[in-house]
Amino acid sequence: MAKPTTSKARRSNPSPSPVSSAVAAKFDAAAKALPEEIVRTTPAYPRSWLNWAARIAATAARDASALVTVPLDDGSLSSEEILELSPLVEYVRAAKNNLDAERAVSTGVDASESALLSSVRADQMKIIRAFRTLRFRRNKVGLSLIRSLVRGAPNDPQDAVQDNTGLLSLCNSSDHEKWLHSLPNGEGAAAQRLWDRHNDLVALAAKSTIPAGAHDARELTHRLWTLLRLRLDRVLIAGRYLFAGTRARRAEYRGFRRPTTTKKK
Repeated sequence: MAKPTTSKARRSNPSPSPVSSAVAAKFDAAAKALPEEIVRTTPAYPRSWLNWAARIAATAARDASALVTVPLDDGSLSSEEILELSPLVEYVRAAKNNLDAERAVSTGVDASESALLSSVRADQMKIIRAFRTLRFRRNKVGLSLIRSLVRGAPNDPQDAVQDNTGLLSLCNSSDHEKWLHSLPNGEGAAAQRLWDRHNDLVALAAKSTIPAGAHDARELTHRLWTLLRLRLDRVLIAGRYLFAGTRARRAEYRGFRRPTTTKKK
């Protein structure tokens, strides 16, 4: 009798591409051509975000003949661009799922190591939020730098080390160290914890087994997310303009809203 396939083994098998090889190559080329400074990581609530993006894509396909008439600053939408949205959403979804599956199989950290990783990521995000909302709020260069520091996978120790190295360099610079320790929410203490645990994090990264090509796949996936965001933004601008006077139609081009949880009574 054949052994039953475990869920972990199933996750390690890549999902088939939802688009043809030619279309995939076109999306990959467009994503790789994006300037480094605008590339962003996976959005929060990625599954919900992709479901929202799929609805926008379907609405845009319905309204394509009207959307192409809007003269956007960076050039009007084309019918091809609009009709490519739905397959791009599904291509990004497949890329995300494959990357998640690869990480789940390959990272292999135990409970204590996972706790270390979660704690480090929490401190990193505390500091990053301070830079994003206070220090670099009106500084495009600074915001771009912060984005480059948070593009690693949350559960990848090697990415965590890379992000930690860049973030600690920023925290310990003469321009920011005193400011960071003056903040009331404990960002200075968080930076000290990151410093204290950096060697443990490096040791964890050294023992983790990340497959060859995984980092390239992660970078391409981030670029695909960014490509999808940029194309959706163009559609949203055109849709909101066209249907500004019709509340129900304008609502169809509303931005993403994070899912709400229903409290148990």
